[in-house]
Amino acid sequence: MKLDQTFAALADPTRRALLTRLESGERTLSQLAQPLPMSLMAIQKHVKVLEDAGLVETHKLGRSRYVTLRRQGLTPAVEWIQRSEQRWNAAFDRLAQALEEDEE
Repeated sequence: MKLDQTFAALADPTRRALLTRLESGERTLSQLAQPLPMSLMAIQKHVKVLEDAGLVETHKLGRSRYVTLRRQGLTPAVEWIQRSEQRWNAAFDRLAQALEEDEE
């Protein structure tokens, strides 16, 4: 399920850091790796997880591999969270109403 892949990808702090860095625009793998204390190979593995989850796209130009954020990749997760929030809010509203009725 794509939603499971999305949440699994977002569960890792390194991958979230990579997504944050990509918010300002496309970067090469080398640029993504520079500030992080890990190898280029480790960054490639993290980017592959993000790509499989549909959160980034990659393409090769010359000798460099470029990574771009796919904002629409988060849409299924955002929609799921919003639906869950609506269900929880409705449940809390029912609980508040029941508590008010008990106080009367």
